[in-house]
Amino acid sequence: MASVVTYFVFRTGLGAVCLLAGLEKARAPRDFFEGVRQYRLVPGRLVPVVSGALIAAELGLGALLVSGLVPTVAAVGAIALFAVFAAALAVSLARSNRAPCHCFGASDIETISPLALVRALALAGLAVAVLVFALGDTAWIARGDVLPALLITAGLVTATRLSGLLPLAWSFLTVEATFYPTPTRRMSFRHQPLSVPLHPRREEP
Repeated sequence: MASVVTYFVFRTGLGAVCLLAGLEKARAPRDFFEGVRQYRLVPGRLVPVVSGALIAAELGLGALLVSGLVPTVAAVGAIALFAVFAAALAVSLARSNRAPCHCFGASDIETISPLALVRALALAGLAVAVLVFALGDTAWIARGDVLPALLITAGLVTATRLSGLLPLAWSFLTVEATFYPTPTRRMSFRHQPLSVPLHPRREEP
């Protein structure tokens, strides 16, 4: 029973990640095309074709994984897809390319980083696990286990999506904070410059 739940969580979680990534890219395809161009791995004339194929692959594989149709084929496709992502990230890191990652849509917050590479490899490993389960006994999950499995799946997808914000959060924690006087009429004694008297006297006319 535990293996059935694990397979359900892995399959639906991986499928939901693919769907989420594909939908976010499809919302702004031109921005994603430009993101693929910034990787400098594809000839310029092929960027729209490759970008469109990646979006279609994520959406198609995500739908197959979530629905449970042909899970073996979907798992093999997911392995290949995330292997391509991992290779692109590894080459970009080797070239010191820190362009926006565009792993999820056209956001510029997450850049190409070792964390993005680790995530792509982890998702490829998750796809391998789905393939192993799919080649074995893929019994249907019991009704009583559906809700807990869905909650675990939601947590997996959320953690995957928010993982790209970890470098940004880490930079806020490691950079030393600096404070400057605020340009307001009322300033505290601590912010008052030493060369300026606290209560300047008015000169008589």
